[in-house]
Parts: sequence; structure tokens; C-alpha cells
Amino acid sequence: MKKLASFTVAVGLLASIAATASAAEVTTTSTDAATVTGSTYGTQFETVITPADIKPATPMIILTKATPFHFSTDSTTPAGWLSAQTIDTTGAIKTDAWGNEWREIYTWLGKAWIKVPVSAYVITP
Repeated sequence: MKKLASFTVAVGLLASIAATASAAEVTTTSTDAATVTGSTYGTQFETVITPADIKPATPMIILTKATPFHFSTDSTTPAGWLSAQTIDTTGAIKTDAWGNEWREIYTWLGKAWIKVPVSAYVITP
């Protein structure tokens, strides 16, 4: 059965090569070059993005181990856990009474807070 399938594929491949080889070559070329002017494209458009639209990038955090996230910085029970990954922050930062840095992040449950672990890398643009 395998030999029959191989033979069928080989015959099909040879037929496609023969059809390509027998195709007529294109021997004529066109030298009609159209002149393009500024009026060809109509009026010039105004800039869509202005300097006021540009916002600075927010810091990214690279988590290297599972990290709990909370809906508030005062919470002791985590709302969920994040695995090792790179996460985007909103840019909001809080420091608690013990000197821990909390950053607001985006999660699948909405905005939440993580206490930045020592093993994490914070990339500030």
C-alpha cells in the first residue's frame, strides 16, 4: 500500500513539473511608465497622532516565581496567584508601613495590586 501511495505522489509530481515546463514564456515587456504627480493622490491629510496623544510607557515587572495578587494593599488574603511571567503595570505605586513596594497591575479580574518580590525585575522605560 505504501508503494502505491509513493508511486501516485511521484506521478503527480512529474505531471505538475511537465505542465510547468510546457507553459509558454512571456517575451513582451511594457515600457509605458505613468508619471505620478502630487495631484494624483488628492489633498494631503492632517496628522492623526499629535504629541498630546503620546503617553509614556508604564513599567513592566518580570516575575520569576508564583506571586499572589490582592485587590487592595491592606488585604491579607490573595485574590489569586500569578505564575512566572512579565506583567504590565498601571504605573501606580504605594509603599506600606513596613516599606514594601506595591504596584498596581492588570489581571484577568481587573486591576489588582502585587507586593513586588525581591526576586522580581522591574523594567522602567
